[in-house]
Amino acid sequence: MMDRTELFEQKQAEMPNEQLYVLVQEQLSKLCKTGGKSLTMSVPPRVDDFDMLVCELLKRFKDEFQ
Repeated sequence: MMDRTELFEQKQAEMPNEQLYVLVQEQLSKLCKTGGKSLTMSVPPRVDDFDMLVCELLKRFKDEFQ
């Protein structure tokens, strides 16, 4: 049985690249429009939190070079 962290990581890993790209783009645009005021961080984190999306994007990008 998987714990919460493993389930979270699995959900992120299963997100298609295109969906990840669109979500990051939308969140980044929203951040720019609000001067950063739209940034929220949840505890526990949600798969669609900006910081979690960026972490997943960077992880996938890094994997391309290793």
